[in-house]
Amino acid sequence: MINRKSLFAVLLFSALALPLAAQVNDTYVVPAAANAPGAFGTRWQTRLSIFNPQTDYPLRVSVTFVPSGGGKGDEVLVDVPRNAVALWDNVVGDVFHMTGTGALLVATFPEDNPNVPNDVISRAILVHSETFNNVAGGTYGQTIPGIWTGLMDYQFDGISAVAHGIRNIASQGWRTNVGAVNLGRSQVTLNITVYDYDGKVVRRDIPFILPPLGHMQDRLPVEVDRGAIEFTVADPSHKAVVFPYVSTIDQLSGDPTYQSPALLASAKVLFSKGAIAKDALLSPGRKIDVDFARGIRESANRHGLVVP
Repeated sequence: MINRKSLFAVLLFSALALPLAAQVNDTYVVPAAANAPGAFGTRWQTRLSIFNPQTDYPLRVSVTFVPSGGGKGDEVLVDVPRNAVALWDNVVGDVFHMTGTGALLVATFPEDNPNVPNDVISRAILVHSETFNNVAGGTYGQTIPGIWTGLMDYQFDGISAVAHGIRNIASQGWRTNVGAVNLGRSQVTLNITVYDYDGKVVRRDIPFILPPLGHMQDRLPVEVDRGAIEFTVADPSHKAVVFPYVSTIDQLSGDPTYQSPALLASAKVLFSKGAIAKDALLSPGRKIDVDFARGIRESANRHGLVVP
């Protein structure tokens, strides 16, 4: 039998050779979460799962709800035992007692875990969510993973994000929504350029306004079949980090498909900043950490400990 401690160490060591998205972290963003009605009589809710992979100690985890439209967020704490899971089937409704949409920031802060070594791996967790519709015949929905690398102002860092295979054709029953969460203290503009199947521009730089510390989601305003969407951010402050996403719904069944766009940067952009780590090549963009997350937490209503 393989020793669990050894296995965890091997997995962490192996992860060093993988892109950042495949590794564990102490800070995650779930870009979309809901407890809200949808089109055609649907009702959407978000299941949130937090796994503590540490085999020797529990972790106290902070979960902050960032609402659509901006405004003051709300934070709760949850204790997750060693090698265990905290899970809610409707985190927005059952934990935050809210109806609406938004995003989630999940982090383990050193001040909440004073007996744990103060480093990312020692406070590492895994975060997973599903936003789904619960109907009489069962459930259908989309997996929304926890991520931690986002976009900054394009003129500042030259990094964009692309989602592809997009369908938004009303006559064929396809509807695509675009959304994002802005983890910054100032309003920013998310610009969206839509390309068709052959790479021709359908429309360039469609602007969506993101409020400070706020989430938005809206219908893609142009039709496209099997195309691509490129996201860029315009932020004069150069301080916000934005996490965009795409959700395409089959309106005949109501079933959605979620995409986290891939972040793209040219070698010129990456190497213009001098010597960089290999991880920066594998996963460009701004990686948020607990220092960044702490500022968001401090601006939220803090509700204390909850039980999953």
